[in-house]
Amino acid sequence: MTATPAKFALFDLDDTLVVTSEPFRAFCHEFVLRYAVTGVPGVADGGDVDAATAQLLSARIATTSWRKFCDKAEEWYGITAPREELFAWVLATYPAKFTLDPRVAKGLAALRADGWKLGIVTNGTTAVQQAKVDHAGLRAYVDFVIESDAAGARKPDPRIFEVAAEGLGVELGPHGWMVGDNHACDIVGGHGVGLRTIWLPYDNVQPADAIRPDHACATILEAIEIVAAGDAATARDAADAE
Repeated sequence: MTATPAKFALFDLDDTLVVTSEPFRAFCHEFVLRYAVTGVPGVADGGDVDAATAQLLSARIATTSWRKFCDKAEEWYGITAPREELFAWVLATYPAKFTLDPRVAKGLAALRADGWKLGIVTNGTTAVQQAKVDHAGLRAYVDFVIESDAAGARKPDPRIFEVAAEGLGVELGPHGWMVGDNHACDIVGGHGVGLRTIWLPYDNVQPADAIRPDHACATILEAIEIVAAGDAATARDAADAE
C-alpha cells in the first residue's frame, strides 16, 4: 500500500490572504505628510497626491524591495533622511496597517484542523513581509512563511517553492496547492513545480495560450473551500494508485 502524501497548501500573501489596497493607501498618506512629498508626476495643483503617490510607489515596489526603495528615496522624492531611519519608519508604519478578515482566519483554521499543512510564499523584503504576517495575526494559522529575500529566489523560480516544501516537511506534487492573485508568479510558478493551482484574477485576463490554473475564484474564501474539497479528490487519486 502506498502512503498518502501529506496534504498541504501554499498561499501568496499580498492581495491573496490579506488586502493591500487600503493599507498601502493609508501608508502613502502618512508618507506624503511625514516627508512633505511634492511634485509627484501626474498630480496637478489640488490633485489627489495620496492616490498618485500610491500608484507611483506601487509601480516602483513591484520591481524592487523596500530597502532598495529607501536607497532611492532621495533621488525619487528628495528625501534626505538616512536610509536606515527611513526603512525603520517603513517597517514600523506599513505592516501595522494590515488586518486579517475573520472569515479567512476561520477557513485557514478549519484546514489545519483537518490536517492540512499551510504555508505562505511571498515575494518581498523579509522584515516587511514577516511583520505583515505578525500584524495581521496570520502566524497562528500557518505552519511556515518564506519570502523571496530569505529564499534567495523570487516566484516563479522553483527554488522558493522548494524552500517552502522543506519548511513544511512535504514533497512538491499534485497533492499540494498554490493559491495566489499573480498569474506569472503564483500560477506559472506553482504549475512549474507540479502543484495544483487556484488563481484569484480580480478581472485580469491572460492570453489564450497562458498556463491555465486548475481553478479561478473571485475570492480567497472560495479558494479555501476548493482546497478543502480537493482533499477528497486527492484521496481518490491515492486509492487509484494502490
